[in-house]
Amino acid sequence: VSDKNVAVLLSGGVDSISVAFAAQRLGKTIHAYSFCLDTHESYDYMKAKEIAEICKWEFTGIKVPTNNLVEDFHRLVKLDCRKKTHFECVYPFLYVYPEIKETEVLSGWAADGYYGISKKAMMHFKHTQELFDKFRDNYFKPDMCAGYNWHKNVADIHNKKFITPYLTDSVKNFFYSKSWGELNKPTQKHHVRDAFEQFKLYKKPKPHMNLQIGSGITKEFERLVLPNKDLNVYGKPRIMDVCRDWHEKVLPLRNNEIVKRVLNV
Repeated sequence: VSDKNVAVLLSGGVDSISVAFAAQRLGKTIHAYSFCLDTHESYDYMKAKEIAEICKWEFTGIKVPTNNLVEDFHRLVKLDCRKKTHFECVYPFLYVYPEIKETEVLSGWAADGYYGISKKAMMHFKHTQELFDKFRDNYFKPDMCAGYNWHKNVADIHNKKFITPYLTDSVKNFFYSKSWGELNKPTQKHHVRDAFEQFKLYKKPKPHMNLQIGSGITKEFERLVLPNKDLNVYGKPRIMDVCRDWHEKVLPLRNNEIVKRVLNV
């Protein structure tokens, strides 16, 4: 990071907060950015605001409108979002990036993948090192990784440098050297919590919750996308199927119609 002034995408979780603490330790001036939907202020948003006030960081809160979700869904399709995670995790940043003043944007993006604390991971992958590594290897595949590539597309469009320390090789090697139990006992993410004294300045963060669930994005997609026949073209009951349909069925059909019109001219 070359600039002294940096933006940090801040939530109420350990990952993004630790990146901000690390940047501050290195002498950077932090400008924290966080979002919430216009329907309510989420725990992550309120916690991010609290941390910024305690640490005396500049804070910018962005209210993400939900009344434009149909148009935003199409914007996400144009960004080549393919999976439910891509659509839901990139959506709020369509509104965050236009507000960011700094060039370099720091984030704790994808750190959750090291810990295996999703319901699926804890049920099926935490019991042996081989299974745990298999889960993590899959999480960090290029087309997975919490939609990293699609988030970076938004950053690139706004001429921002998206910086993700948790995706560097040295950090990856550290976490891969640990078993599930070593990373999550006695508490989740205790290695990182213990590395920064500043974590003692405020109440212990809540256990892990996905960005899209904690912010209410998942519920808004279900409320606004599923009943919309122009978006839910095939009348599917799940958002994951609607998102997949657009990538696998709707776009190819539209592209075929375009080809037909060109050939007929």
